[in-house]
Amino acid sequence: MARPKVYEEERVATAVRLPRSLHEQLHEAADERHVAANLLIVKALETFLAQLTPVDQLTGPPPHPDPMSRPPGTVAR
Repeated sequence: MARPKVYEEERVATAVRLPRSLHEQLHEAADERHVAANLLIVKALETFLAQLTPVDQLTGPPPHPDPMSRPPGTVAR
């Protein structure tokens, strides 16, 4: 009997190399919760990605390449 679908979206397999100790912690946590390690990984990635700072907040606005395109009263740095 097949497992019930948890996600409707198409799934893609990917390989990730983990330190052995982290791999063991992952599987221990999954076993304790009676879930697949895959589920914990997916949930952890969803949470992590949702909390990432947007790129534009990390780097600031792009520089103005043309001096005439800068807002009035600003100078090039």
